[in-house]
Amino acid sequence: MQTEVHTRGRFAAREEDVAGWHVLRLTGEVDAHTAGLLPTLVVYAVRRGAQRICLDLTALERVDRSGAEALRRCDRAARYAGGQLAMIEPDDPGVAEVLEDAGVAHDVAPLTPGERLATRPRRRPVGR
Repeated sequence: MQTEVHTRGRFAAREEDVAGWHVLRLTGEVDAHTAGLLPTLVVYAVRRGAQRICLDLTALERVDRSGAEALRRCDRAARYAGGQLAMIEPDDPGVAEVLEDAGVAHDVAPLTPGERLATRPRRRPVGR
């Protein structure tokens, strides 16, 4: 079930509940202009009842240092609000390198391969 889509410039976050996770699928760029949205989206998800939040970073195209720091703040925000945060690592090697250098992988646990498979985007049948 798709919940909401948030956009700002070249950034978008689509929310949906899949396999016991509230998944935030991030696309585009996370930079100084959009970084503040991420912890807010995580806190709002927990306040709406989500226990487990997953940041799907596979489609991110670019992350700067402020974006990486915002991803680290998401973990603290989730725990503070009473939730748990995990991530699906980015496909883009440049984004992965920025996140690694900033220590995001240390703060935000990756989903297991089985959980990652279960949270993949659902495709609608053709013709609907």
